[in-house]
Amino acid sequence: MQKLDLFPCKAPLWANSGHGQTIWGHFLKSPELASSGQKLKVDLPDGDRLFCYVFEGTSNFVVSVYHGLSGNSTSDYMQRTAMLAQRFGHTVVLVNHRGAGDGILEARRPYHSGSTEDMSAVLKVLKNKYPGKKQITVGFSLSGNISLALLGGYKGSEKPDGAITVNAPLALEKGAHLLKTGMNRLYDLRFVLRLRKLIQEKHRLGVIQERYKVPPWATVFAMDEIYTAPAGGFRDRADYYDSCSSIHYVHNIQTPTYILTAEDDPFIDVQDYRSAPFSKTCQVHIEKRGGHMGYIAKASPQGGRHWLDYYLKEALSALATTLSASK
Repeated sequence: MQKLDLFPCKAPLWANSGHGQTIWGHFLKSPELASSGQKLKVDLPDGDRLFCYVFEGTSNFVVSVYHGLSGNSTSDYMQRTAMLAQRFGHTVVLVNHRGAGDGILEARRPYHSGSTEDMSAVLKVLKNKYPGKKQITVGFSLSGNISLALLGGYKGSEKPDGAITVNAPLALEKGAHLLKTGMNRLYDLRFVLRLRKLIQEKHRLGVIQERYKVPPWATVFAMDEIYTAPAGGFRDRADYYDSCSSIHYVHNIQTPTYILTAEDDPFIDVQDYRSAPFSKTCQVHIEKRGGHMGYIAKASPQGGRHWLDYYLKEALSALATTLSASK
């Protein structure tokens, strides 16, 4: 694999902390795609369905992009990644997990950090739709964990030819506990608010029959016991965390994979990345400043303030070179 030679993310004073990076990464205005793309429905083995949006390209690569917890295909980082991949000429597929985006009526079960079989199902459809083209996945946060677990052998039969992950929570239980502490509780409340609203709406529409009772001040840690684990088919929260934490699988990865995280991510312990037994096909980059999917710079090498886009550009370019040479 090609080693990335990167300029560092030099943060402005107003975003020179993990929280500053995380918050400004969310609120700083981003460009949006001119169109929503062509809708592609993916039927899952258990009867649920998820929705993707396809933007056709001319290259020999298909880049499928997967959002984080409570996100969807319209999230700012999803839109920017699509535009970046389009500039390479790649076909881009923005993937909404179960129930996300406009797929709320089509999913009884929730998506979660171990939804490797769903990612595998998307890849199977894309390989059939684009035979002969190389498949690259880009997974943000929760989807980064899904991608690493899939690549490492946790369920799912179809794998991409190359992968990129951003701020994946390698150890789920530790991440859930970190979300409960200090200022992180603000992010925690935001996640829970969105998830509670989704559960209530699914019940109101008759998609799910059970009325999951989520207390007003619940945490993600509590949500995983009340809803995510039982609705996802796990014995309990502990079973979910232990089964789906990608730190257990990264030593098995045989696919070229570029992995990004930041030292100051508020709710992912960077020590997990330093101690994880990544295989030789993984290139791990730990940036000093970046927060959780922020990476706001005084000036990015490719213009603007989104250093994350610069990283993704470099990683996509390197993967294209690596995969083209492996024919």
